[in-house]
Amino acid sequence: MPRIALVTVTYNGETVWPEFLDSLLSQQAVDWHLVVVDNASTDGTIAMVHAAQDARITLIANDRNVGVAEGNNQGTRWALDHGYGEILLINNDTAFGPDLLYRLSCTLTHSGAGAVSALIPYYDQPGISWYSGGHFSKFRGMLSIHDGQDQPIAISYTTFSTDYAPTCCVLFSAQVFDKIGLMDEKYFVYWDDVDFLWRMKRAGISIVVDPAAIMLHKVSISTGGRQSDFSIRYSHRNQIYFARKFFGPAYASYVTAFTAGIGLGRVVLAKDTWRQWRLRLKSVAEGWRMPLPARSAA
Repeated sequence: MPRIALVTVTYNGETVWPEFLDSLLSQQAVDWHLVVVDNASTDGTIAMVHAAQDARITLIANDRNVGVAEGNNQGTRWALDHGYGEILLINNDTAFGPDLLYRLSCTLTHSGAGAVSALIPYYDQPGISWYSGGHFSKFRGMLSIHDGQDQPIAISYTTFSTDYAPTCCVLFSAQVFDKIGLMDEKYFVYWDDVDFLWRMKRAGISIVVDPAAIMLHKVSISTGGRQSDFSIRYSHRNQIYFARKFFGPAYASYVTAFTAGIGLGRVVLAKDTWRQWRLRLKSVAEGWRMPLPARSAA
């Protein structure tokens, strides 16, 4: 049977944990071990993890919120240290059928790719795509674009290549981490996966999507949605940091102007408030102040 280590980062996730655990316990034909990295939850998440009383679940309980990138790294290090050759980064605000892990593992083995992603519909609209392939848009500041998002899912069983996949359900060969390292923990949340997948692309490591491996996602349930203050801050801060890290100050200046213009347009169209626009500018400025890694690590 395939032997897979799963890594999931939790933060006040008691409302989503039961369905996630039920989905995991239903998996067939796979030898799995789940590493739960909890970022100092204040609800009943940790108690629920303990209540599972399953030897296949390991809990790493942080005494503070270290973010998604560092949490994924903690779990990945555990998996590598314990000799796992396949490591799945997975969100716990998800639900999936009993063949998900087996399908992903088989596709990883037979495709020759370094990683494989599930096809991800919305949880409350299982016929509508949230993610079914993706690419980077340099015009939009290297924003990761979900191909076919909000469109009906076309049934297919043919695996296809992609440039980008959100790490809410991506199975990696351990060799990927050996070759390009772990996630950049400066991101905390958002853009950490863009950074990692971009490094994979630059290193010539391919990723594929198996459209027959389906996972339902309760999108943005833990961050308050893409227009919350939390999301605005980390999205824009990290986008500028990413642009500076990989493309330099000239391109980061373009992204700054692009972000300011888009934000102003949202205000004019009454989609945002002036306070949100100022928050976007403040977040961009924060991204400019973030220290860059040594060139060899970028």
